[in-house]
This record gives sequence, C-alpha cells and structure tokens, in this order.
Amino acid sequence: MLPTTRRNALNLRTIPEFRWDVDRLFDEIMNRPSAGYPAGGPAADLIETEDGFTLEMNLPGYDLANIDVNLEQGVLLVSGFREEEIEEDKGTYHLRERSWGRFNRSFTVPHTIDPKAVRAEFANGVLMVTMPKAPDARARRIEIAGK
Repeated sequence: MLPTTRRNALNLRTIPEFRWDVDRLFDEIMNRPSAGYPAGGPAADLIETEDGFTLEMNLPGYDLANIDVNLEQGVLLVSGFREEEIEEDKGTYHLRERSWGRFNRSFTVPHTIDPKAVRAEFANGVLMVTMPKAPDARARRIEIAGK
C-alpha cells in the first residue's frame, strides 16, 4: 500500500514537493509488482558443488512457522508469508522497501539429487536447502583398461 499524507486546503504542496511525490509514486508502482516483492520473490542463490546443490534464500523478518519447502517431481517449491507491520503513529513514509505478503518460488532441480537426503535450515533470516547428489550421480574417474 502506498503512503499517503492528509493535508487541509491551507497546507498546500509546492511544485517541487508535488513532483517528488509523483516520482515516488511511480517508483513504488514500477518496483513493487507483487505485494512488495521483486518480480521473482525474495532473493535466492543456487550453488552447485561436487557433492550437491545448495539453495540460499534471504527471508529476513520471517517466522519459521510461515515458511514451507516442498520437493515434488523435480521441482523445489519455497513459499512463505510475512504480515505487514501496521502502526498508525510512525509518521509519513518517504520510502518503504521492506517486503511483506505471500510469495512462491519454484526451482527445477536436477534429477541427480537424492530426494530423501534433502534438508532445510532457517537461521538469521536465511533459508538454506541442501540437496546432496545421489552417490551414483557424482563425478568419478573411470580407469581405462589397456593392453
């Protein structure tokens, strides 16, 4: 929701103030397509190592009870919800970038992971999903027989 300011007829905005308000309105509309989240949702990194994959997702301010992680048919789905903080006595917002609302992110994971070994941890506002590769999917050196 965009911030608003109530003014009476005697407290008019100057033209530079009005222009700043209009610019801020357009910035809010253009940069917040889905209830406060960037176009794809919360920021995430997917990292591959020799042993597996790790998904790291920034979720500051979330409660563990409001985060879900599911793996089904090669798709990892991370969803969550964070309520908007509503306090009437804070004053007029001039910038409001902190995210709130519901999000859903899905990631196609390689068939080489071991679905039974996938683990998730949430600490200090960061969700880490560890997806080890199946033992037979890990790179190995193959000896060449010769005569």
